[in-house]
Amino acid sequence: MKPHRFALDNPWAVLVGALLITVLGSRAFFLMPTEYFPDTNPPQVAVVTVEPGATAVDVARRITEIVEKELASINGLKKVSSTSRDEASAVNAEFLYEKPIGEAVVDVQNAISRIRAELPRDILEPRIYRITDATRPIVTLALTPRPGSPLDLAQVRLLAENDIKDHLLNLPGVADVDVFGANQLQINVRLDRDRLRAYALTPDAVVSAIKNQNITAPAGLIQGPRGEALVKAVGEFRDLRDLEEMVVQQTNNATIRLKDVAAIELGVRDPRSIYHGNGRPAIAVNVLRAEGGNVISAIRSVKQDLPRMAALWPDLEFDLTNDQQPLIDRNTSGMRGSLYAAIGLTVVIIFLFLADLRASLIAMVSIPLSFLFGLAALGYTGYTLNVVTLSGLIIATGMVVDATVVVVENIDRHQRGCAGAAKGCVEEAVSEILTSITAGLLTTVVMLIPIMFAGGYVEKVLRQFTVTLCLALVGSLLVAVLVVPPLALRLLKPDQEKRNVLERAAARVSRLNDRLAETYVRLLQIGLRHRALTMIVVLLIFLATVRLVTPIMGRELMPPMDTGIMNVTFELPPNAGIARMEQTLTEVEAIIRSEPIVLMISSMVGSEPGEISFGAGGQTAQQALLVVNLTTRDQRRRSIWDIADDWRRAISAIPELRSLQIHEYGASPMSTSKAPIDLLVSGRDPRVLSSLSGKLLERLDGQPGLLDLTRSWWLDKPEVMVRPDPRMARLYGTSPGTIASELQLAVGGQPVSGLRLTGFL
Repeated sequence: MKPHRFALDNPWAVLVGALLITVLGSRAFFLMPTEYFPDTNPPQVAVVTVEPGATAVDVARRITEIVEKELASINGLKKVSSTSRDEASAVNAEFLYEKPIGEAVVDVQNAISRIRAELPRDILEPRIYRITDATRPIVTLALTPRPGSPLDLAQVRLLAENDIKDHLLNLPGVADVDVFGANQLQINVRLDRDRLRAYALTPDAVVSAIKNQNITAPAGLIQGPRGEALVKAVGEFRDLRDLEEMVVQQTNNATIRLKDVAAIELGVRDPRSIYHGNGRPAIAVNVLRAEGGNVISAIRSVKQDLPRMAALWPDLEFDLTNDQQPLIDRNTSGMRGSLYAAIGLTVVIIFLFLADLRASLIAMVSIPLSFLFGLAALGYTGYTLNVVTLSGLIIATGMVVDATVVVVENIDRHQRGCAGAAKGCVEEAVSEILTSITAGLLTTVVMLIPIMFAGGYVEKVLRQFTVTLCLALVGSLLVAVLVVPPLALRLLKPDQEKRNVLERAAARVSRLNDRLAETYVRLLQIGLRHRALTMIVVLLIFLATVRLVTPIMGRELMPPMDTGIMNVTFELPPNAGIARMEQTLTEVEAIIRSEPIVLMISSMVGSEPGEISFGAGGQTAQQALLVVNLTTRDQRRRSIWDIADDWRRAISAIPELRSLQIHEYGASPMSTSKAPIDLLVSGRDPRVLSSLSGKLLERLDGQPGLLDLTRSWWLDKPEVMVRPDPRMARLYGTSPGTIASELQLAVGGQPVSGLRLTGFL
């Protein structure tokens, strides 16, 4: 049985199916996860390794090069990039799109296991992170003590890393929480070298004593009359007093305790990072969503919980410094509004040209029903509602109505000259054009299918677009064949004399259309009589268009977007201390905050190993990143690029500034793109590379169209080199290794053990 005959014979079954599609499509439209742009990042895995006390050069030679070489042997690897800074190595492995992220993580873990023995013994265990779109924070909170609060930033961080983090992780849609902003608590044991010499002790002896006495270790399993039990040796210190009273050395004459040779205090680590929230020093909390989770619902759950958090921790202020919801809401609501407007305008155009209110009503029903079919199917694909999928629906608006218009027009034509039963006329009309409309729509679908498998970035972006478009087109074909015939049978009437006022007004447009068609036919006849001349004219117009328009238009991957969010990055020379960096950061923030259109600023200097959403250790203490949220475009007179030019001129006047970049957020959906144009200079000798890159920057500086030129690394970090004399070292009963250990302990300190403190400080 033909599908349209089944629909005419079983209209109630068609009605039930249409209602089912309406429910499923509406459910998908309102419950599908919403985000700004689909995850277009290639599979990436980051390896972060920390070696306390090591310089950037040593980290690169002893860790980064070994890790890079091993990762380069993994199948499906596209490229490896790395950053080596003092005490930390960050290696990023980017894979081909075809490689699943889970498989990439396993391959990297296996690679690190193979080279673990080649890495220095004193490193912390390498950490492996998967980099996806879910790594990008959806909300950033700045935590500061309230005026008059007894808390300082170190205590705020302690709360953030424990109670507040646990609280946020229990909110719906929240997958992970990162904390940043220095002020990390630690117990400082400051050795007195005069007292050490007086007691004939070495720093290594004190370190060994702490390690050996602050320990809890399993001892095995014992069998007793009441069964078996686990045994462990418990020697952990309970508080600072236990640490102070620890015996370092026991002699016949005296007992030497730690407090006799050292000052013990609860302090903070030497800062290598800074965070400012809206211009004030703060502790940052990045909230991350689950992969594939609903961004908007996760953001709302955090925002709705802020009053409760303020009540739970009354000594703290919770400020939003970065928020993705306004950007997502503006774009998705704008796209939805465009979709509704497109549907309405399409119905109006159909009414004007058909001059039939009933036919327009059928089109008004068929367009949403086609979209709802596509959305119902889209809800089971795992895709999200974003600018790509919504663009597919908008573009499909004019296409999904084609089949309906053809069917309605043909039914109307048959009803005018049909003397038999109305049902038979409708069936005959649909049968006449069924093959044509099916072939036309399927041809469009088949043309789009290869784009779904184009590979790489194009496939990642356009697959959601083409799938949405194809589903809407298939839905329109089903609606035209199954839903339109029963509706036309009941709504379309062959008697055209009984027209209402709107239909009579629309008929004038229809007559104008007839005259335009007659003019077109006359031009077509002229062209057919002079075919050669017509082809020459068309070819000349085409060549002129290519010649004149192409150089003016230019080409780029994505159009620039005034998203209302800007990223400002700058860098100081490598000898700039953390205090100088904070001073410069404050100056930059003052320039930015002078604009009344600035809503929020999230400022970050340096990085902390392990905090993946804050850079995971890849940014040095001389590099800063500011994320600035502005008012929406309709609330300001100037574009985001005009504002950036003003900031660029003002910030560039700050002394010692080594590099500056200002660009809009969302300029490229690929997080791996550092800039629209990347130039790679490679080689074996770092000094030659540094010289060549400097000359390249000089040549490019001042070229029209180029802004914010910078380089990825510099080779002028000051170093103090200590070269032990092996012969003299043996004479004094020591060795270069011992000297290196003593230097590390004296200059940078050495993490020795841990102490669990109960309660809040």
